[in-house]
Amino acid sequence: MRQLCYVLLLFSPVMAMAQNVMTWLMTDLPPASIRVAGLPSDGITDQQIAYIRAHWPEVEHRVAYANLKRSWALLEAGQQACYSFTLITPQRLERAYIVPTSVLPPPQLIFRRDALPSLPLNAQHEVDLERLLAQRQLRGLLSEKRSFGLTIDHALQQRSAQALLEVTPVGSLGENIFARLLVNRTDYTIDYDFVYAYYLKRDPMLRELLTLPIAGNAAPIRVGFACPRTAWGKATALKISSILATREGVQMLRQSTERWLSPESRQRYSDALEAFYHARENPALGLTPP
Repeated sequence: MRQLCYVLLLFSPVMAMAQNVMTWLMTDLPPASIRVAGLPSDGITDQQIAYIRAHWPEVEHRVAYANLKRSWALLEAGQQACYSFTLITPQRLERAYIVPTSVLPPPQLIFRRDALPSLPLNAQHEVDLERLLAQRQLRGLLSEKRSFGLTIDHALQQRSAQALLEVTPVGSLGENIFARLLVNRTDYTIDYDFVYAYYLKRDPMLRELLTLPIAGNAAPIRVGFACPRTAWGKATALKISSILATREGVQMLRQSTERWLSPESRQRYSDALEAFYHARENPALGLTPP
């Protein structure tokens, strides 16, 4: 088997056009992908790509780290590469062939334990985000340039200028913000369950924090591999999907993702998880003609 070549700079167009090369555009967001000494290790997509590589030895697999904007620009330019971790939305399904790989809980509120009595909750014990942003007791802190889906993003954009919510360029991966919660420099943030789980493994003190779902944002999200809407992209997406559409492949997808979910999230979204992994054995799942 050819040895995997990890590339830390974006590939050249000539390299990308090689028929025997599969280039993966990787995100630098733990634990979606966890870089150790500049190389992929045991993150969600790291494990998924390692599995695909082992079952597709006819090509040379290369990895290039690129941000979201750059990755989508390459896909829309028709480069022969696939992006490893994209949220699946109707808009993105029009722009790429997407192979579903995981179901994840939606973003949730992560907060200090002593903030619980002041949180505005509905009858389902979900946080009313608009009321939270309107009240003056609790301080929020978010990373800039993060998207949390249409419902949450709209509420954040419509908040009052007097809202006690700070948006910061630091802590883009959660670590600094979670640390600020622990030392009472803020009361809450919004992030994904799997991101919080990653930092919890690094710092057990984060167990002092609590999480709750956000009202109107209870639907789980789907993520997957995105390939360009070209003949090459369609063939590649079908090849990847066929490799994953086995009992062994589905079990790998489940294991790579669910180890980063809290027990509460696994229980809360158990029906959605079971339905997704049952459907995942279909090689054409999610793939539609351009």
